[in-house]
Amino acid sequence: MKRRFLLIISLILIHLGCQKTKPKEIDSAFYYWKSNFQLLENEKNTLSTNGVKKLYIKFFDISWNKAKSKFQMDAPIRFAEKLPDSCQMIPVVFITNQTMKNLPKNEVDSLAHFILEKISKLSPQKYNELQIDCDWTLSTKQKYFSLLNSLKKSGLHLSATIRLHQVKFYEKTGIPPVERGMLMCYNMSDWRSPITLNSIYSPKLLTQYTERLQEYPLALDVVMPIFHWTVVFRNNRFMFFVNNLSAETLHKNENFEQMLNKQQFTVKSDAQFQNISIRKGDVFRCEDAQFEDILKGSRNILEKISNQKLTFALYHLDSQSISYYSNEQIKELLHINKTLR
Repeated sequence: MKRRFLLIISLILIHLGCQKTKPKEIDSAFYYWKSNFQLLENEKNTLSTNGVKKLYIKFFDISWNKAKSKFQMDAPIRFAEKLPDSCQMIPVVFITNQTMKNLPKNEVDSLAHFILEKISKLSPQKYNELQIDCDWTLSTKQKYFSLLNSLKKSGLHLSATIRLHQVKFYEKTGIPPVERGMLMCYNMSDWRSPITLNSIYSPKLLTQYTERLQEYPLALDVVMPIFHWTVVFRNNRFMFFVNNLSAETLHKNENFEQMLNKQQFTVKSDAQFQNISIRKGDVFRCEDAQFEDILKGSRNILEKISNQKLTFALYHLDSQSISYYSNEQIKELLHINKTLR
């Protein structure tokens, strides 16, 4: 009898082990982070050929006006054309943590009302989801979460961006009171530090910060980077960014000398470069996310996430960002579910 029982248990375990894991249901999406909504031809083609269903569009920023001791709207979006019919629009509002620090508790509801009112005026169409982007801290957590609760009263589906450190240390940072979180898998290091190698993306840091990802008690979506920029330092101090400037471009310029780290260059002599005044000794650090690194990281993250349905997004929909990769590479990322186990 005992042998028969053990045999049955063994057969059940073998059967379960042979069953294929149900594939995740993944919608593809892009972020749109410019103040004028007007798509170029290759941006439209990227959306249509890859069956992209969602566009997370930054509507405006909320910052703190010190002079007026009041929150304010910055960089509101302007819609120069209508959205593609195939894409669902999700408005995104970026709120500085400084705003949450300075905001009096009794003005939390006022800020929520202000956000909803401004989105309503700017929006060219109806929407049923709103996403809030804020890198909250322990000191602002309570007020920020109160703001999210106030926004939820509108009846909208509410989501919030989640930084990697907020996943790893979620017991301390807290879980935002929203339906879903958007895990931001970029901006992983301090870009202001001259010793940082690549602030945009690091496979090693991604692994370290997501070791406990399956434990995170909130449904998660994922956004990966496809943007690139160059960070400029003078006397080991951060000076400015140059968007969409690649190492290949600097390598072709005779006034730049490649350093041991092939992504860094020093300026040979004072000059004008792309309408920027540069000085001898300035250091240009080129940063990007290599395709193979993004692909591998995406697979690992998606396999760790516990929820079955999710959105996989790329940041961001921009002609130069898209052109940095081949059409096949963009396609493979947006159809990542076909390569998951």
